[in-house]
Formats: sequence, C-alpha cells, structure tokens
Amino acid sequence: MLRRKELFRRSKKLNAIIIISAIVILNSCSMKTKNEISNNIFKDFYEQILSANDLREKQKLADSLISIEKTFPLVEDDTTVVLIYQGDADSVAVLGDMGNWVDKFPMNKIEGTNLFYLRQNYPSDARLEYWLQFGKEELPATDPLNPYKTLNGFGEISELAMPDYFRHQFFDDYKFGKKGELDLVNKFLLPEGILPYEHDVHVYLPPDYSSGNENYPAVYFQDGIDYIEFAQTPFVINNLIKDNLIEPVIAVFVTSPNRHIPEEPNRMTEYGMNDNYVKFFTDELVPWVDSKFRTIKNSQSRLVVGDSFGGLISTYIAFSRPDVFGLAYSQSGYHSFQKDRLIKKISEAEQKNVRLYVDTGIYERKVGAAFLPKEEGDFLLGNRRLKDILEKKNYDFVYKEYNEGHTWGNWRRHLIDALIHFFGTNKGLNN
Repeated sequence: MLRRKELFRRSKKLNAIIIISAIVILNSCSMKTKNEISNNIFKDFYEQILSANDLREKQKLADSLISIEKTFPLVEDDTTVVLIYQGDADSVAVLGDMGNWVDKFPMNKIEGTNLFYLRQNYPSDARLEYWLQFGKEELPATDPLNPYKTLNGFGEISELAMPDYFRHQFFDDYKFGKKGELDLVNKFLLPEGILPYEHDVHVYLPPDYSSGNENYPAVYFQDGIDYIEFAQTPFVINNLIKDNLIEPVIAVFVTSPNRHIPEEPNRMTEYGMNDNYVKFFTDELVPWVDSKFRTIKNSQSRLVVGDSFGGLISTYIAFSRPDVFGLAYSQSGYHSFQKDRLIKKISEAEQKNVRLYVDTGIYERKVGAAFLPKEEGDFLLGNRRLKDILEKKNYDFVYKEYNEGHTWGNWRRHLIDALIHFFGTNKGLNN
C-alpha cells in the first residue's frame, strides 16, 4: 500500500512537471517560429526513475513518460535533445546525419525498463535525419515515437529539427513522409541520340501557360523523378509562382536510366563529368524543350540544378557551355570528384559568364563512405575549396552552408531560396 501511495505521489509530480513545462513553452515561444522545447521533462523523469524502489515502479514511470509526453524527440533547450525508444530490444543505436551515416551512437538503456535514450547537443538551427539500428543484423528503421519523416530512395527517414530550424509551410502536407505527386507534370520520352538510350523527361508548365502567349525561363533538374517525389519540386514551384515569390518558370525534370539500381548506364555514368552527357543536355534536350514549349531562348534564362553527383554535373554543364546555361545551382555537389578535377579546371580556365549558387551541409563529411574513395567523401571541404576558387576567379556566386546533412530534406528546403535568388519578384526578393 505504501508503494502505491509513493508511486501515485511521484506520478502526480511527473504530471505537474509536464504541465508546468507546457505552460512555459506557450508563454516563451510561438509554434509558428520555433519547434517545441520540452525543457527539463526528461531530466526530472530520470531523477525519479533512478530513485524508484523496485523494477515494477521503474517500468510504470517509463510507461507514464511515453503515454503522457506526446512530442518526441524531447528538445530540452536550444541545443540539447533527447532521443527515446521504448521496446524489447537488446541494443539500439542512432545512425544518421549526426554521424555522417557512418558512426553509430548507442542509446543507453535505463536499468529495469524497456526504455532507451540518447542525449546529444546540436546547433540550434540543425535539421538532422536518422534511423534507429536494432542490433547488428536487423535493418535500420524510423523512430516510432517521432512522427516527422522525409523520403529518399531507401524509404522513410526520421527527421529531427532543433528549435531554431523553421519548417517551411510549403511542406506541411509532406512533413510526415509523403511522395510528391505527378499531377503537375507531363511525361515525355526523349529518344536515343548522342547517348544510345532513351530518357524520361517530365515537364512542369506554369499556371497561366495555356491561356497566354508569354515566354518563360526554364529550370532543368538532374535526378528528375527524385526531385518530383522526394523534394516535391513541381508543388513548390507552383506555390512560389502563386504567391508571387518568383516569376513563372517552366521546369524540366530529366531522369537517368536504371534509377536506384546498379546497372549501367545510370546517373553515375552520366554525371561524372561525361562530355557526351553534356552534349545530350545542351545540344538535344534544350533544343527539344525550346521547340515544344514557349521558353526564353537565352543562357541567362536557363538554370540547371542538381544534388550530389547531379550538383557536380550541373556546375560542369554551365562551365562547359555557358552559351546555353548561364545559371547553375549545385546542392551538396560532389566537387571533390576525381581529386577536385572540376575545381582545377575552373581554376586554370578564364572566367566563364555564369552565375552560380552553391550550398552544402555541415554534416557531409563522409558521403558515400561505402563506395566513394575515402579522400573524396568530404563534400563539405570539397565545396569550400570550390568556393575559394570561385572567389579567386571573381565569379558571381552565392555560397551557403547549413547545419544539415546530405539529404532530400536539406535540398528541398533550400531549393526555395535559390529559386527566389534567380527568379524572385520584388516580393520574393524581400522575403
């Protein structure tokens, strides 16, 4: 009877702490501007569970934390977060951006319970993606307590956003993991030519295209279907235009063959500074688009965009053919490819008439560790070396680094900034 009274008293104390913390949150920060801060909920819970008298009491307290506190992970302050897992597992580890998808962080099990936790510190505006790894043999999985997810070619990934990271309203319908739809694009098949195989091409047309005779700038995307499904790009562009943040544009999404499988040809054979791919892109794809749609036919109205390996080839296309593409955007570009081959070419050549936008994540130090040369996997430093050369050569460019990783969640959010930079209206440029 005494134990029951003590457990009830402690449970009431835990509830009171949670209620007080919630009041502090409501009074100190707006959900419109910051992700939720849970303050000392876990710290107080942990002190209670350590002082619990028996294993049954510990487990009840653990169950109480999970059932009462609805927001996970628990963000204690601007830079401290606690990831929590409850379940029957021998061991749990966190695998994600925080360890560059190479280093795993074992979670601590609270003795006498089925609760695991990991407390870590990250920058206040960091946004990190991660999986939970159960043992050595099982495949990693999303965090069942965290509803926020993004997508990539492997499926769903859990998303951790620190308090000063702002989730853009455009992705409200996608924040729990949802593919972008194909309803805003039309599909075409580009026949073989310079490259001896076909390409799927999806084209987005701005809202008033069919009712007017205006010509439009064109934005070309590598990894086309990925930009549609994982970055929801047609939806984003459509909303940017409707909100008068950018001028209307046509978007062209080009997908390499053998998507997400190792057979050749594929994105790696195309994007590795392949001059035949550059010819395909500039001498076949662009004329085909210009002949079918009302584009503005000059280089300063064409932007080429790509992520990772696609970022490398996008920079290379603009550098090789500035007469066709005067604008390029590289997202986490693989510029360390073949020991900085492109960076060296840019350094040795005369300045080209191109405007560049380059960004990368702080947590991109060991990209492709399973298959890329070790000395080329540090994309952060590779992009910094590109920045240094662009500065030295007096290029017109923007360079940004974010407290994020090598992920579609990173690229879809910052694509908005680049599109506004290149095509922003007065309203867009002031946002």
